[in-house]
Amino acid sequence: MVVVLGLVTAFSWAFANLFTQQAARRAEPQVIVFWVLLVCCAALVPSSLLIDGTEGPWTLRALAPPVVAGLLGNVGFLLLLRALRSGSLSVVAPIIAIEGGVAAALSVALGERPSVLQVVLLGVAVVGTVLVSVEPGRRTAAGAGAAALASIAYAGALVGLGMAEQDPLTSVSIARTASLIAIVPLFLLARGLPPRGTIRPIVGCGLLDAVGFAFFAFAAMVGPLSVASVVATQWGTAAAVIGIVLLRERLHANQYVGIAVTLLAVTGLGIAGAG
Repeated sequence: MVVVLGLVTAFSWAFANLFTQQAARRAEPQVIVFWVLLVCCAALVPSSLLIDGTEGPWTLRALAPPVVAGLLGNVGFLLLLRALRSGSLSVVAPIIAIEGGVAAALSVALGERPSVLQVVLLGVAVVGTVLVSVEPGRRTAAGAGAAALASIAYAGALVGLGMAEQDPLTSVSIARTASLIAIVPLFLLARGLPPRGTIRPIVGCGLLDAVGFAFFAFAAMVGPLSVASVVATQWGTAAAVIGIVLLRERLHANQYVGIAVTLLAVTGLGIAGAG
C-alpha cells in the first residue's frame, strides 16, 4: 500500500510540474504562485482539519519550522518557474529532484552525520546534475542554474517540514498557508488575473500539488517513511519521462546519461537513508 500511495505522490507532482511549465510561459511568476497556492490551500487545509484535527502544537516555536518551510517553498517555486520558462521539463526535473540529497547535506549543519555511502551518492548526484546541465554550444542548459538554486530552496523547505512537530497534513497546510500569505504583496504588485489559457494549468497544478502532499502524508502514516520517501522521489523520473515522451523534448546524449545517473543517485540516497 505504501508503494502505491508513494507512486500517486510521484506522478501527482510530476504532472503538477507539467502544468506549471504550461503556465510559466504565459503569466507572471507571482501571479501563478498565488493562484496555485490558493487552489492548493483550498484543497489541503480542510482535509488536514478533517483528518488531523486541531491538536497542534501551536506555539511560536512549533510553528516556526513549517512557516520557514513555506517561505523557502516560495523561493523554490519562483525559481522553478524561471527554470521552466526557458528550460525543458526533462532537464529541470532531475536537477530539482536532488533536493533530498541537498537536504541531507544541510542536515549536517544541524548535527546529523551522514554515512560514507550517503556522501558518495550525493557526490554521484552532483556529477549527474552537471551532466544534465551541460549542453553543447552553451555553458549550461537553459534553466539549469535556476533549477539548481530551486533544489537548494526546496531542500531547506524539506528540512523545515522534517523538524515540524505537527501531524503531516497539518504541517504541510501551515507551510502552504504561510507561502500563500507571503506571496500576496508580490501578487498585488502584479495586479493581474492569469491569462485565460493558464487557468486550467494553474488549477491543475494546485490540485495535484495538494493531492501529492496528501498522499505522501498517508504513505508516511502507513509507513515506513523511508519507503514512502524513496518512491515519492521518483517524481523526477516521471517528470523526465513526461518531458521526453509526451512533450517530445530532445536532449543531448550526456543529458540522458545525467538524468539516469542523477535519478539512480536520488533513489540510492533514499535507500541509504532507510538503513
